[in-house]
Amino acid sequence: MAKYDVIDAHVHTYKTPEIGRQALSGFESAGCCGTPDELVPIMEEAGIRLAVQCNMTPARTMFEAGLAAVAPEQVESGRPALVEKISGRIKRRNEWTCRMAQRHEKLIAFLSVDPIMGRDAMMEELLDKINHQGARGLKIHPGEGRFFPDDPSLQPVYEFLEKRGLPVISHGGLDIVNPDPDYTRPSAFSRVLERYPGLTLVIAHLGKNFFDESVKMAEKYANVFFDTSTAIPGDKIGRPLDGHSPLSNEEAVDLIRRIGIERVMFGTDYPWYHPLWDLKRFLELDFIDAEKEALLGGNAKRILGL
Repeated sequence: MAKYDVIDAHVHTYKTPEIGRQALSGFESAGCCGTPDELVPIMEEAGIRLAVQCNMTPARTMFEAGLAAVAPEQVESGRPALVEKISGRIKRRNEWTCRMAQRHEKLIAFLSVDPIMGRDAMMEELLDKINHQGARGLKIHPGEGRFFPDDPSLQPVYEFLEKRGLPVISHGGLDIVNPDPDYTRPSAFSRVLERYPGLTLVIAHLGKNFFDESVKMAEKYANVFFDTSTAIPGDKIGRPLDGHSPLSNEEAVDLIRRIGIERVMFGTDYPWYHPLWDLKRFLELDFIDAEKEALLGGNAKRILGL
């Protein structure tokens, strides 16, 4: 469909339709289930060449559920085994994501870690998936994990990524999993951006609901970037998706230009939203061809090293 080289910088994939729908938790605005077998044909129809799998494991949710299931007097003694179990789930999720990228040439693997694993375990997982299984970057979700982006346990992670020139994508802005925005509002990333000026950090969702803060961050830090996932969703014919779009077409164009055309990448957050529908809407935005070429694919190739 698209005449541009299009890269979707932010999707999620799941092993089965049942697992995908469980993750959606009833939020099925696009009617998608999240499997690669569903996503790849959608990409082919839309003319999307690549999609970045920003998969993650809800570690904090699992941890709290695990603690709630044991007697109070057993909480401390059971904590190490629970952390080990969750770490195993994270590793298996990452392994599956990498396998999907190896199986489907259109899919790119980013791995995920969470401070609940501990510093050493995070670094071991990072090194394994990047050095041996083809992961191209990192995805974190401070909102779900209830950690701030500058959590001390993440320091060696950021140092490694900065040294290797690999990007980190983080959930940004308001979070339906954890509605407290302090973990993920754009300003929460200031210390990381200051401490690691060579690190490529992508704040997802244009910093949703904190758009002016995103503009200020872009003005201050040269190493911060954004994707449009969930911020500009479309319906079947390319109009703003009713009840889901925080920005009108005019507001979206204005915001992206204020942030900087060169700082923003097209993304959809599939399966929460539909890549073809979102692309239809994006193509209707009042950008010139050169701007669309950058936003839809050129920037992702440069920023994410694709």
